[in-house]
Amino acid sequence: MLLKVLLILCYILFFVFVPLYDKAYWPEPTKKSLACKMIAATAFVLIGVFGMFIAGNKSDYANTMLIGLILGWVGDLFMHIPHPPNNPRMSVVYIGAGAFLIGHIFYVTAFVKSTMALTVDYNFFTIPEIIAFFVIFITFALMLKPVFKFEYKNRFMQIALYLYSVFLIIMLIKSCLFGITYFISGAKNGLIAMLILVVGGILFFISDLTLGLRLLGSAKGNKKVKTLSLYAYFFAQLLLSTSILFIHI
Repeated sequence: MLLKVLLILCYILFFVFVPLYDKAYWPEPTKKSLACKMIAATAFVLIGVFGMFIAGNKSDYANTMLIGLILGWVGDLFMHIPHPPNNPRMSVVYIGAGAFLIGHIFYVTAFVKSTMALTVDYNFFTIPEIIAFFVIFITFALMLKPVFKFEYKNRFMQIALYLYSVFLIIMLIKSCLFGITYFISGAKNGLIAMLILVVGGILFFISDLTLGLRLLGSAKGNKKVKTLSLYAYFFAQLLLSTSILFIHI
């Protein structure tokens, strides 16, 4: 009973502090916005933790997802705290971006291993997945400069962006595939699990795309895009942490 009360409290904190973070984070980051952000981030991590205990979920999926959530928390912290002076190349932003990238890898690992457990003669990439990947990747690659007005400070940043995009698209595809596979398998809570995974993957994609627009593209200083990016990210993390309550594999 106590764990369920704590779980509900975490949801309440999340829904209270995400809007407070959005408000405090404009036009620039502040100590208040950092505090609100980390309370919301701590809430989505604890939702995963409490979900594991409430559902008795000690599966590989739950453990791997929890690591991804913790890395998201680390990314949230380092993407927001002040940059060290006179050393922009080793800025804490890179640490945060690295944590997010590794977190995506853990999420993909959870989706792939779980899909493998449900699929006979599993192939990492099927023909439909390969087609979907290249359609998404090429479409957005062609739109980066003429439509989204992306500008790169150096070649390293451009390569890093494309590498991050690869993992982001793979995560989107794998989260949707696992959700559909889980539903088709007839597993308990299959429909809600599928919706959580598909919507969560889409929100993550929207979040990172709009973040790129804010940092490198045409949406610099755009409050609406900033808000969309923020809400898409936090609700994606919320959905993935909530999935631990329903997915046992």
